[in-house]
Amino acid sequence: MKMTVAALGLVLMTVSHAHVRPPSEGIIAACLEGEGNQQTRRVAIDTAQVTLTDSFRGGYRATLWTLNGVEVGYAETTRRAALVWGRHVIALTRAIAIDKPRSTPTAFTPSLADWSVIEHGTQRFLCVNFNFDGLGRSGSFQRVHGLYLLEDPAGRHGSPSLFYTVREAK
Repeated sequence: MKMTVAALGLVLMTVSHAHVRPPSEGIIAACLEGEGNQQTRRVAIDTAQVTLTDSFRGGYRATLWTLNGVEVGYAETTRRAALVWGRHVIALTRAIAIDKPRSTPTAFTPSLADWSVIEHGTQRFLCVNFNFDGLGRSGSFQRVHGLYLLEDPAGRHGSPSLFYTVREAK
């Protein structure tokens, strides 16, 4: 019985990721380079007006910005970190690695990251681009960036998908 339940859980996890549509290479490139391209539109999120709260949902501390009347941002506790888009709080540990070998999702300092929304056709993602807090600020490592791409939750019944990759900017 335990084997059947475990096998069923593994099948459900595999099926749930099978329908997930990862961001296009155009979206990834626009997020990494911090600008739209021929296939994408990039809208920067104004991070000058920040809201900091120690009592966000689920016991998180949050750094939030407003995008068209909806909160987006970063939330953390002493044990976990997450991205926020509206009512959705998606743990970074749930991020699906885009590249192989798979990169391990990492926490970051939200105020040092570049926040935007990237659109390509029907795909729309919250883009968070960061360069590893200090390590990426000087020397040869400064071109290496971590990227989180959170699927637009609008019109979804379940949780949006979160993707992660590490890429080198041009």
